[in-house]
Amino acid sequence: MNFDKIINQGYNFNIGKYISEGFELFRKDIGGFIVATLLAIVMSFIPFCSLLAIGNFYKICKKVDEGQSVQVGDIFDFTDFWMYFKLFFLILFAVIILMIPIQFTMIPIIVAAKDAGENVNVAMIIGGMGIWFLLFILFLFAFTVSLYFVQPIISLHKIQSVRQAYSLSWKIAKKNFFMILIFSIIVGLISQLGIIVCGIGILFTIPVGICIKYISYKDVLTTQNQKAAIHE
Repeated sequence: MNFDKIINQGYNFNIGKYISEGFELFRKDIGGFIVATLLAIVMSFIPFCSLLAIGNFYKICKKVDEGQSVQVGDIFDFTDFWMYFKLFFLILFAVIILMIPIQFTMIPIIVAAKDAGENVNVAMIIGGMGIWFLLFILFLFAFTVSLYFVQPIISLHKIQSVRQAYSLSWKIAKKNFFMILIFSIIVGLISQLGIIVCGIGILFTIPVGICIKYISYKDVLTTQNQKAAIHE
């Protein structure tokens, strides 16, 4: 798969379409998706395998979408383990490195609090913490969007380099940064709605959220990419 076309020409990101078709995909095999969710939760307890479990879930979504048979053991596919092992540490390293500049915003607050002693201005501390929190949220949003396409690029398109997968993901995601950010928040809310029903509902809402995201990956990375190549 050549992603240059979609990177150069851009693409449409249709949130309503993805939500609608994601629910339709889930209805194709409700029982299978619920079982896959339970097994993915179990797999997440294995060290470094939580990201792999979600990646394998996207493979299951692809099989259901294409009418292929799904096996119970598909969620325990360790083919991409090494890739996700490296991705885990890449994310951890990036968070540590990129959080360093944010930590510097706390230095003036700490110094002021130390110098002021008992007369420290509480409002100043609260304000400083507010700035720190805002920077943290902005970083979290940006980093989340930059990672948006990494897992489907690895699991569905078989890119065997974490660095390349991340680079492609960021180049594609930044074309529709704010739409993907809004979409991620919406899907996150949908996935967590099940907690309201004594937690049991997440067995429905989590796979629905994953199906919705799969549809967005399919549309951008495959459908629109192929159309861009044809119309070049």
